[in-house]
Amino acid sequence: MKKHLWILIIALLVLSSFDSYGQRWRLRRYEADVYLGAVSFHGDIGLADKPLMNNLNGIRPTIGFKPGFKLSQDFTITLDLAYMMYGGKDEEGSTHSRLYSFNTHAFQHVARLEYYLIGDSRTFISGAVYNRRGMVNNYNKLFVYFFGGAGGVMSKSKVKDLRNNGEEPLANPGYDNNLHYTAVFPLGGGVRWALDPRWSIGAEIGYQFTLSDYLDGYSSAWSKYNDSYYLTSVKAIFSIRSDREGRPVFKKLYR
Repeated sequence: MKKHLWILIIALLVLSSFDSYGQRWRLRRYEADVYLGAVSFHGDIGLADKPLMNNLNGIRPTIGFKPGFKLSQDFTITLDLAYMMYGGKDEEGSTHSRLYSFNTHAFQHVARLEYYLIGDSRTFISGAVYNRRGMVNNYNKLFVYFFGGAGGVMSKSKVKDLRNNGEEPLANPGYDNNLHYTAVFPLGGGVRWALDPRWSIGAEIGYQFTLSDYLDGYSSAWSKYNDSYYLTSVKAIFSIRSDREGRPVFKKLYR
């Protein structure tokens, strides 16, 4: 009888520990990312006939902020807010006798859904935090995820005709220097590494499809596709503790 009782107690403890492990994501449901990145643009102006070189043509910096909320162990919803710059330049004699360059300032706002292929429910590398009394928290260290989403991008471009002393090509019907707004659809993936239960570092790359051909301020008569761009970034992530009702708690967790 005692033997069966001990087996029952051990089984209950094991099941309890698994349930606690599986629910740890509820303790930190809110996140805040700050990132630095670079935009590589694909449009009408640039080396469109040389895709590999076009990825390096006119790379510009970007800075962004991305708050997030964990829906479950595997899914997180985020709002990606980014100030971007991008540009490009034609190659001499390669694009219908045109020699243009452009620079653009843009603001992107996108709602994203992230799926964690490796995360709280599937872990390979874990770490632990200790105090004087022993281990106080065990946490997953490696995260791999994919994402997709939808949103908008607002842009303002300036095009220069390098064969005309850098003047704007106002007489060209393809040039439009107005403020533009269009839909954008990102797809990509990333990795992150937890330094402790609160702080992580990461990197990601995404390809952004748009519904406009004027993100560089110009649409060529020979253009076959809408504009698009890569956004590559490195980031720091802060995970915010939640209370039992799922509300964020900002007071210090460890002493």
